[in-house]
Amino acid sequence: MRTIPAFLFMLLSAFSLLSCQKELSFENPSPGNNPASLLGVWKFNGLSVAVESGTTFDYGGVPGRIVATYATTTQNNKGILTVTADKMETTDVGYTISATVKIITYLGGIPLDPQEEQLDFDLPSSSASSDYQQVGNDSLYFPNGSIFDIPDTNGQQPPGASDPAGARFTITGDTLVIQSAVNRSTITRQGNDEYEVTQKVNGTATFLRQ
Repeated sequence: MRTIPAFLFMLLSAFSLLSCQKELSFENPSPGNNPASLLGVWKFNGLSVAVESGTTFDYGGVPGRIVATYATTTQNNKGILTVTADKMETTDVGYTISATVKIITYLGGIPLDPQEEQLDFDLPSSSASSDYQQVGNDSLYFPNGSIFDIPDTNGQQPPGASDPAGARFTITGDTLVIQSAVNRSTITRQGNDEYEVTQKVNGTATFLRQ
């Protein structure tokens, strides 16, 4: 399996600080009523994620776009999340991912020759910590970036881990669920050519109270 750097999974993937940035959004947020406390020790139980990367280009005056996507759920999950009043710490967190990356090239709005690539990698056991703030009953804010990351469609760790990050959470019984979504874009230039690069991430992680 391909091994990525030992930065942890997360819902909120802090991609690079983008020159043209769309709002952080949350899909299907749960009701804001969480009387149970986040504080304590939680076992990592898995992460479901959907990732999309896109790039626009111009081909002889014809607009084009390449879109790569994958959706999967982690396997071989292990590790512990410890939550204190202002800090989240992970211990020996690891998982594996096996996903099919679908790549479609559009030229003039017409899809051409869809392709697929297999993405297999593992995140070896690693530990980290991050400051956080709880906002209301259902939201989290990471002022200096989250300890959690989601690999992009190339199986690499996106840059920008120090960007502020946010997420929503719910606690039902002994289960903690953290959800987040990122939708960002940037304009890059090579010579006289201009490209728009977009990154979208939606993720849901679950933990069991210990």
